[in-house]
Amino acid sequence: MKTGILIISFILFIQKTSANDLPSFNVLVRQDKSNRTYITSKKLENLKSDHSFEGDYFKIVEGKTNDPIDFKNPDEELILKAATVYYHLNEARRFWINDIKSTTAEKLPQITVRLNIRNQFDEQGHFANDNRTPQFNNALSVPHGETPHWVPEGRRDKWNKEIWFRPKKYILTKDLGSPGPNPLTVGIRALKNPLINYFQGQFNNQIVEYFFYPAYVSRPLYEEVIRYAGTYALMNVILSGSKYADSLFLEKYYYLETALVPEIAFHEYAHIVLSENLEMSHSTPVNEGIADYFAAVQSKRRKVYAKVSGHSNAAPKDTREKKKYSHWDEANRNATSDFTLSVLWDVRETLGDEVSDQVIYESRKFLKTESSTISEGLLRALLKACEIKCKSPRRDKLKLYETFMWKGF
Repeated sequence: MKTGILIISFILFIQKTSANDLPSFNVLVRQDKSNRTYITSKKLENLKSDHSFEGDYFKIVEGKTNDPIDFKNPDEELILKAATVYYHLNEARRFWINDIKSTTAEKLPQITVRLNIRNQFDEQGHFANDNRTPQFNNALSVPHGETPHWVPEGRRDKWNKEIWFRPKKYILTKDLGSPGPNPLTVGIRALKNPLINYFQGQFNNQIVEYFFYPAYVSRPLYEEVIRYAGTYALMNVILSGSKYADSLFLEKYYYLETALVPEIAFHEYAHIVLSENLEMSHSTPVNEGIADYFAAVQSKRRKVYAKVSGHSNAAPKDTREKKKYSHWDEANRNATSDFTLSVLWDVRETLGDEVSDQVIYESRKFLKTESSTISEGLLRALLKACEIKCKSPRRDKLKLYETFMWKGF
């Protein structure tokens, strides 16, 4: 008996010593129950190198090199990005294995993670030529592949699944295209019709009084005409001019250091786990929306991808976006919107946290990467998954039908 106690005590001592020996690095994290970020020291787990960011599950490199970033690299910002990405990706792996029960995440081989990579991805050559348009302000997950047999031996390459984080670049916001109406314009549009209808009703009453009760008329009819026409013209002038107020609501420059936004690491790792059914090379509203959902679940926040002071000023995605469905939401250019995320979050609030996570994860089996739309593919996949994962499929499917109706389907 004493021998057994001694063995257990020795094992606990070894585990405690090992935990204390883990290297610590500054990592950017978000505050609990807040989107604010701060830098704090974190111990990095699962490292298999004592001098570089190479672990059992992730290897952090810079650019096109395959050498892990050294702990003693003189670039302090690169070290911060490497430690932050390594930490959050390990957290993402733990989430998928412990919370979602994903056997796929458990079996994944080591993933190479590239920081400051500007090259475009080439499915046949891994990296596109340096002279092709360099990439900034985004991140992507890369499927495994290898160069064709006809490529000269010195240029052949073979790679497993990877995650690429682009460097940030300041870009004039006006060069990104129209972001849509600003809040001032939206507010004026909402007020325009009620106000015009009100003044038109008043004008109609004045006409009736002018012809049938002239004794009660306080102003000549032409003054009422001028007053009504002036109000209508003023509303249109204000509405037309409101578009020039964009500078009040938009920052001059747009920039995004993807490696320092925790939810982007969660999002890209979700693509890796889901890639057996949803190909990473296709950015569709359904593909991106499901990855957004699991990033939001892991981050435990209503709004994800929020600003990171000095590193990102991108607008967050809202899990409770109230927008109703439109066929325009199916366009691939809207893959980065938060509509699909809001649909899936409504499913979560309808079915409950644990069940909905399993239903949405199961739904991937019934989706086709390129052809699955939100209104047809995703909704049908969710209903099929509910038949398998819901505790009371008949009842819960009726709840889902009602949820879809409220979203405009």
